Amino acid sequence: MKKSFTQSWLVGAISIGTVLEWAEYTFYGYMAVALSALFFPENNPEIAILKTFGIFAMGYLMRPLGAILFGHIGDCYGRKLALICSLSMMGAATFCIGCLPTYYQIGMSAPLLLLLMRMLQGIAISGEYNGAGIYLVEKIGTSNPSLAGSWISASAAAGMVIGGIAAFVTNLPQAPVWAWRVPFLLGGLSCFLGFWLRRGMTETQKRTVVNLPIPLIQVLKQHKRAFLSVAAIAAFTGIFVYIGNIYIVVFLKQQVKLPTHHASFFAIFGEVIVCLLIPILGYIADKTCPYRQYRWGLLLIIVGAPCIFLLCLTGNYFYILLAMVLYGIFNAIVCGPMVKIMCDQFPQGLRYTGISLAWSVSAAIFSGTGPLVAQWLVTRYDWLLGPSFYVSMIALIVYVILGITLRSTSFVYGYHLKELTD
Repeated sequence: MKKSFTQSWLVGAISIGTVLEWAEYTFYGYMAVALSALFFPENNPEIAILKTFGIFAMGYLMRPLGAILFGHIGDCYGRKLALICSLSMMGAATFCIGCLPTYYQIGMSAPLLLLLMRMLQGIAISGEYNGAGIYLVEKIGTSNPSLAGSWISASAAAGMVIGGIAAFVTNLPQAPVWAWRVPFLLGGLSCFLGFWLRRGMTETQKRTVVNLPIPLIQVLKQHKRAFLSVAAIAAFTGIFVYIGNIYIVVFLKQQVKLPTHHASFFAIFGEVIVCLLIPILGYIADKTCPYRQYRWGLLLIIVGAPCIFLLCLTGNYFYILLAMVLYGIFNAIVCGPMVKIMCDQFPQGLRYTGISLAWSVSAAIFSGTGPLVAQWLVTRYDWLLGPSFYVSMIALIVYVILGITLRSTSFVYGYHLKELTD
């Protein structure tokens, strides 16, 4: 009973930070249309949206720096310190965004300040999501590692739901002009609740930094195959999530001509499905095989991504709901075992640096640019199914890469992979 309570407390203390960070981080994506008018007034609103997504991508370009910083702290000085520092930085940057003046108040200084805050957020979040997942797998994942890691993916999904609800409310016709500031301000303040909860965490490993080789150098020299595997998983996950859930709001508004708050509702609905199903699929992965489940998830998405966009293009609300259900199921299938699979690739002493850096480098190239590429395919070539085929293409490439890079035949045949140890 005491062990169960301790584990529940740990999941809550770790997850709350992930929920809060992703709520704010994705709120920006959901609010791209509104923020483009506030910070990038243009005669052509589509160009303004592209610039807003450009700043969204810039936050991702800062992630490798954050991964190196927090990865080194996490591997050499402890997971707890890294997770507390990343959450504090995220809270401060988030609160500052809520205080920013707009373009109409200070001109070009407004988007420049917004860019600076997003860069700080990019550094912070690179130490949060992966570090939190690693901590739970190491701390409580002895019998059900996929389930333990899945709580972080579910928490990120829950944060996206909260971000979507905030966008839905602030986009209502009767909402005041300043309503967009409230989620940033509350999110920034709430991050410090997570800081307070995490003070009671215990470390998962004890290491001395005297004469210890630098984790970054060890990862790049000795674990290239593992690095590529995690980078491939990150590339696919980012593109699928940010096109299938964040960009879809812009797509439904511009191409299907739905009101913004209706489009936001469908994105929220899809992410609720994800949030509910990820722990279930994580548990199923532990009872079957996480690698086999992930493989089948990729195959389903290769075929199913165009179907999601085709259903959305009908404009029929029932079919759009069905599209979001498909998105939620596909997402949960791959994200349920994802954290466990990534943790398997690196020994414990290099895990924080290895996973965070591989994820962040890939995210900087693929994830942050996902909505930008999707919008470009639609506006430049008038190819409404372009975003979905981009998702399918990346899923196919990642399927091939993982079949080559993952150790043994676990990915191809579904055998369990023996976990690495120091």
